[in-house]
Amino acid sequence: MSSHFVSVLAAAGMSLVACMVHAAEPLRLEVAIERALAAHPALAAEAARLRAAEARAAHDSLPPPLVLGAQLEDVAGTGAVSGLDGAQATVQLERTIELGGKRAARRAAGEAGIARQRHELATARLDVATRVRERFIEMAVDQRRLEDARARVAQAQALHAEVAAWVEAARNPESDLHVAAMAVAEAELQLEHAEHELAAARMALAASLGRREPDFDRVVMDLDQLPPVPAFAELAGRLPQAAQLRAAQLEAEAGAARRRLAVAAGRPDITVGVGVRRLEAIDEQALVMSMSMPLGGRRRAAPLVAEAEAHGAALDASRESVLVERHQQLYEMYQELLHARDEVETLRERLLPQAGAALDFSRRAFEAGRLSYMALAQAERTLIDLRARHTDALAGYHRGRLAIERLTAGSEESRP
Repeated sequence: MSSHFVSVLAAAGMSLVACMVHAAEPLRLEVAIERALAAHPALAAEAARLRAAEARAAHDSLPPPLVLGAQLEDVAGTGAVSGLDGAQATVQLERTIELGGKRAARRAAGEAGIARQRHELATARLDVATRVRERFIEMAVDQRRLEDARARVAQAQALHAEVAAWVEAARNPESDLHVAAMAVAEAELQLEHAEHELAAARMALAASLGRREPDFDRVVMDLDQLPPVPAFAELAGRLPQAAQLRAAQLEAEAGAARRRLAVAAGRPDITVGVGVRRLEAIDEQALVMSMSMPLGGRRRAAPLVAEAEAHGAALDASRESVLVERHQQLYEMYQELLHARDEVETLRERLLPQAGAALDFSRRAFEAGRLSYMALAQAERTLIDLRARHTDALAGYHRGRLAIERLTAGSEESRP
């Protein structure tokens, strides 16, 4: 075997090990968001649209161009004007002089368009970050459920072995062994379901990072820590500048710019020109000057002004309507969040300790022969159900907190 081939194999092995180590590294939320914001294709699309809006605004802010024209008259006639003998050739430059602030209005409209597209890009960043956080939470919850499912299988198998020993010793009926075996099978089925759910959550999170396959195995998140949220009054005070309402405000500003354009269009422009005319008949040149102005501009612009004003009034009313609905939605979400926190604390501080104590008592009574297997199984089932409910309550709190943050966040807030 050649040394070159050996070195190639060694390099490939080192790369494989490096990939395995990287894949085994747990993923943290801040890293996930950074990766998504750096690589997600939706953000690249919005950035391209922003460049297009900037290019359009730069074009629209240009003054009217100079127009070079040429005209040839009295050509190929009859008699004295046959051929080119009586031709008059004119070369002329023309430019439209805009009145009424049209260029400034176009510039303002372009800037409004850029502002809206910047907001769209910032909102897209916020949406990407929010989606990452949603799926990060889901994967953390599914990790917890998988851990609980594994513990449940181990517990069911241990109890099955214990019941088998008691059945063999003729202390318990054989029916208890069948029930214990069913409990093992059910626990194993729940474990398989938890494994599939976690695999799907991992794939969904990878997609949020702009990847087709995950390059991570676990996520790091302390579900038991419940970060506080501000008071409702503070959250409600953020609503007017929240991303969706900010979009309505920017649309209203763009509408005001369109109205300014419509008003400016009512002021007619003047087109002036100057040139040189060649008179072949007398072999002389002369200057030519021209001026033109369209008529009826104010009458034609009036419907556009009315349209822009009506559109602005509709936006104002719509924004107020959205604000009222968002306030009600925030209140409902806030109450649900408070309930989720109360449920977590009640389960953690009261119900789970009581259920654990009841299970310990039932296990001791079962081992002493003073309690049936069915009563012990019921005590175990109660604790399992409460643990699952606790995990669901934790998930509900984290989801609810994230939903409130998304509802009240301004579009510039895309960090964890």
